[in-house]
Amino acid sequence: MKAWFSALSPRDRLIVIGGSALLAVAVLLGSWLSFASDVERMREVVSEQRAVSQWMEAAALEASQLRKGTGSSRAVTGGASLLSLVDQTAKRSGLGSAMKRIEPEGDDKVRIRLDRVNFDKMMRWLEALQSKQMVSIDSITVDHHQERGMVNARLTLKGTR
Repeated sequence: MKAWFSALSPRDRLIVIGGSALLAVAVLLGSWLSFASDVERMREVVSEQRAVSQWMEAAALEASQLRKGTGSSRAVTGGASLLSLVDQTAKRSGLGSAMKRIEPEGDDKVRIRLDRVNFDKMMRWLEALQSKQMVSIDSITVDHHQERGMVNARLTLKGTR
């Protein structure tokens, strides 16, 4: 191989070296991008599993209370207020930076404003709230944001007791 390389003209050697360097950079960049994508996906999986774990703990507490006959209307949220439940789950779902305003509206409703939020993340969060925390959407307004996949949203969530 060394003899073959030495036999090349200086211009051809430069092309071989440059091509090899570009190939090495492409392989490294591809590996890095794949690794970064896998790390992000794993973070999302861990976040979802934490939410499932918390839901399971709340469900176990509720089941225990129902077995003992001491169930309460607040067992679904684990005794936490709707405001803190919505705030905590939004932050765990990666929506904390998009949440611009959150305020209570009576005892059983929360009004939220999200700016420049990823639509898919918001919908997964809302689905988890509805299915796992028994929180329903009372009203929602979603406006298209100029960035692809991003929206501005105003919602009112209602806790079901």
